[in-house]
This record gives sequence, C-alpha cells and structure tokens, in this order.
Amino acid sequence: MINNVFGAGKRGRFIRIGLFSIFATIVFHLLSPAPKGAIGWWATVKHVIDGDTVVLCSGKKVRYMGINAPEIAHEPGERDEPFGRKALEENRRLVKGRRVRLEPGPESRDRFGRALAYLFLPDGTMVNERLVRNGLAYVCAPSPAIPHFDTLLNAQRYAISHSAGIWSVPASKPERYYIANKRSLRFHRPSCPYGRNTGWKNRKVFPSREEAARHGFCPCRKCNP
Repeated sequence: MINNVFGAGKRGRFIRIGLFSIFATIVFHLLSPAPKGAIGWWATVKHVIDGDTVVLCSGKKVRYMGINAPEIAHEPGERDEPFGRKALEENRRLVKGRRVRLEPGPESRDRFGRALAYLFLPDGTMVNERLVRNGLAYVCAPSPAIPHFDTLLNAQRYAISHSAGIWSVPASKPERYYIANKRSLRFHRPSCPYGRNTGWKNRKVFPSREEAARHGFCPCRKCNP
C-alpha cells in the first residue's frame, strides 16, 4: 500500500526516507533524553514572566531555584530595578517556546505556591547558571547544601570579576561595611533591622557587597544593599 501511495521507484524511496527522517527528528525532540543520571521532567515554556519565573504550557508557574533576578514593574507606579528588563529579555530568549528539563530543588514550592526548579536546555545548559554568569541574577539560596550551589556561585564570581550586568553598576549609597547572616544567607546594610538583629553566632561582616556576594550571600530585599 505504501508503494501505491508514494510510488515504487527511486522517487518513492526518497520520499519514504525523508518522511522517516522527519518522524525520527520529531520523536527525538519529544523524548529528548536527559544526560545519564539526570533527574526531573520535560515541559515546554509558554510564557516568561520575568528574569526568574516562567509559565509552562500546562499552566504551572515555575520559579528558578537558587537565584533571584532584578524585579520588573508589574503594577502602575512601580519601577524596574536595574537590569530587570534585560534579565526578562534574556530569559525569554533562552526558554520561551522551548522544551526544557526541570530539575526540582530540595523545596518543591515557594511561599507563593510556585514550583521551584533548575531549568536545563536540551544541550545541557543550565538557565539559572547562565543568567547568573551574565550578571542578570544573584545567587540567592536557602542553603549552601542545595544542588548546584557551587556551580551558581562560580558563575557569580565570574560575573563579578568581569563586571557583567548588575555588577557593572556601582552600589547606590555604598556602606562602609555590610552585615551578613550565615543562617539566612542574606546580607544587609548596617542600618537594616534584619542586619542589626543578626546574632553574633550567625553574623559575618564584609567590606563590600561584591565580597558578600562572592561568598554566596544574597542582598536583602528590605534594605536593598
């Protein structure tokens, strides 16, 4: 029957080979096997909300694990944080409409109910790490024991050393020192209540925000150091 449809000669054979190649390519992209030992599941990104949050075609909202991108304005009267729009654009360029592998972190959801995960492109590129390396996100982890923490921190050190993205802009109102909390992995201005109330056991002082970030501490959202 196939021969009747496509012909029995060379032309028919080339058509069948072409169709088989197309079918094989489709199957390959649908299955997209992860590297040996990799965990997680595959999904397609439908919409990119900002530099660290996406919506899958299933409707599930996913927040990138271990990082925090500069905010963009979502309400009238709000202003974008520096490089917030660039982080959105880069994230969109990397993942919108693409199949990605999602690897869950130790915490399945954040306080807003969003799934927490690392995102990987089919070629193995970790999107979280790429954004940090380009200076478009901070490492912001709940613990240094989370998977891929060292990978993210090395990317951040690279971005700082190369003055990439957010690290190309001097700190607004720089302080003489910053107070970091070893328990929360956040650092604060000396005037910040969260910094002042950090116990001596968990306190660590850094001379600059860059030095705090090199050690894996994330800037406080309240005092914005």
